[in-house]
Amino acid sequence: MIDETFRQISSRESGQQYQQYVNTRRAEIAQLKKEEFETSLRESQSPERSKPTDSGLFGGNNIFKSQLVKDAKTVTDLNRRKHKMKEQMIEMIGNLNEEDFTRFEGTMIEFNLAK
Repeated sequence: MIDETFRQISSRESGQQYQQYVNTRRAEIAQLKKEEFETSLRESQSPERSKPTDSGLFGGNNIFKSQLVKDAKTVTDLNRRKHKMKEQMIEMIGNLNEEDFTRFEGTMIEFNLAK
């Protein structure tokens, strides 16, 4: 615990000397608080944060292992599959004759109604 008290002004001290003491004491208290915070931060590090990383940030984690990036990769992969399927469907529909297209159209209507 940091002692944040200030002594009283003495009768032999000028106002300016006491103000200088107060400013110096405030700087000391700020420095002690900073050191205490950094020490507690180091002690509270989890094993994952203490691993070396490519990040210059203190305790930076590998962003590519985060859940958000994994979810984004899953969505991106699904969208690529959908896009590929759309292109194949467009090509297939373009190659159908009238009879096959009518059958395909009926199947798609039935599929949409079954949703």
